[in-house]
Amino acid sequence: MDTRMEAMLQGGPFKKLLEEQIAELRQKYDMKKAELEILYFLSKCGSHNTSKDIHYQLMMNKGHISQAVDSLCKRHYIIATTDQQDRRYIHYQLSDSAQQIVEEMAKKRLEMDQRIVEGISEEDLEIFRAVSEKIRKNIEKMI
Repeated sequence: MDTRMEAMLQGGPFKKLLEEQIAELRQKYDMKKAELEILYFLSKCGSHNTSKDIHYQLMMNKGHISQAVDSLCKRHYIIATTDQQDRRYIHYQLSDSAQQIVEEMAKKRLEMDQRIVEGISEEDLEIFRAVSEKIRKNIEKMI
């Protein structure tokens, strides 16, 4: 599922389903939900990897982000690097030790995504994506 469609589904039922799907991973790696979400985000975000980017994309509380990235750094799952042009920004990257977790999370997400769109034609999904993108842009203008 692409990020536009996922963003539209970030409401209560989607969050509840996602929590159920990752409960096993949380227990296996002794991680909080925010920590797993941040790891998964960092695996997809490219250069948009600051706390501000995490806050903007995941709509996560800044305090939760701070606690989660501190914990992930201490556990050597992510690496924090100061921005070369603006020292106020810190960029986060996955370390090699996070790869297994991210792969398992990606597999869970893929399975969940496939089940969510089961029975929906590709044509209908494309229409949904286009409409979702227009809605997202309208919301961004309003914010």
